[in-house]
Amino acid sequence: MASPPSWKPYGRLARLAMLVGALGACTTRMAEPPLPQQTIVQPPEITVDPDTGEHSLYLSVLIYNIAALPWPIKANRTRAIRLIGAELAAMRTRGEEPDIVMIQEGFRRSIKELIRASGYPNWVRGPKTGDTMPKYSERAPEAFRSESYFWKGERLGKIMDSGLYILSNWPIVAKGTQAFYRHECAGFDCGANKGILSADIAVPGMPGTLQLYTTHLNSRGSTGVPEARSLIAHTLQIDHLDEYFDARWDREQPVIFGGDFNMKSARDRLDYAVGRHSVLTDTPVFIVQHYCTVLVRDCDVRMSYDSDEPWLDTNDLQGWVPGRYVHVRAVEVDAWFDTPYPGAPKIRGRTTLSDHDGLFVRYRLSWTPQAPAAKKESRARTVE
Repeated sequence: MASPPSWKPYGRLARLAMLVGALGACTTRMAEPPLPQQTIVQPPEITVDPDTGEHSLYLSVLIYNIAALPWPIKANRTRAIRLIGAELAAMRTRGEEPDIVMIQEGFRRSIKELIRASGYPNWVRGPKTGDTMPKYSERAPEAFRSESYFWKGERLGKIMDSGLYILSNWPIVAKGTQAFYRHECAGFDCGANKGILSADIAVPGMPGTLQLYTTHLNSRGSTGVPEARSLIAHTLQIDHLDEYFDARWDREQPVIFGGDFNMKSARDRLDYAVGRHSVLTDTPVFIVQHYCTVLVRDCDVRMSYDSDEPWLDTNDLQGWVPGRYVHVRAVEVDAWFDTPYPGAPKIRGRTTLSDHDGLFVRYRLSWTPQAPAAKKESRARTVE
């Protein structure tokens, strides 16, 4: 175990200790609507091809890491959260709001103000602070288990929840949550009960359900521990994510996923994630940033990229897995909230709503009339 030679290395730990005392006020949550949630704000328009009989609809998904970390880790975030809620409300007034929003780092209690302002009637969150798993999985290396960085936040317990939310204009009929193993994390990331949140959406007019998954994986530079250790934690979480997905996914239903995968400029992390999935299943997985720049020419790309591999330019990724009957493809991708915002507090030297951009994607979902309706019994159920 690392031992600090002086008080100076305790600085961030001291802030974490202060945070524990403040969390009672910072993490008060409003009650989650009971399942199944049945409200439909506006059904999508279903188009039928007169020649083939193919049915199709368009839906949009926004993922956004809102950087709502509590004080003293980050200051002045409440104003930014309220501004995000106001922006989503203004979009709703214009009829331009995303159909679905997936939020990461929604730690502060002011997230409830964002939800109320945004007008999404259906929403779920989790894992919560107390939804903990055992310390380790069987796959955790012994060297990783035997070493710990207490002064960098490891083994202090979970002082925050996962910060994950899914908001929807359409009914959420089931949800699933699972935290990562309690000590399969690295450095200061261990203070949050990171994990996976999934939800089954009854899209009006579409057969079956749409399964959504969001997550927030272990970071790199901000952990305070060696990069090799944070890489092991990340791979363990990828293993957990893949196994959870493999167990919960109903193969007949399409999937859209998104979140903060913390793989920016980290080819080793991305290669492991892609390789791990290919071992489990031969089902294709599409990453929007790869699909829209490499695989097709008819995706409307409304954002600039820093390199020829835009999926490595960011931590924030969206993608999909096709269902047996309902096909999915991205038709538009854009960066939202990526410019200076009047009235927003500074974060990392920029006057923006977050230190992340929002990633907006519009999808086309299509199926034939022979596709069966939702089954009475499904593998998609609440998992706590």
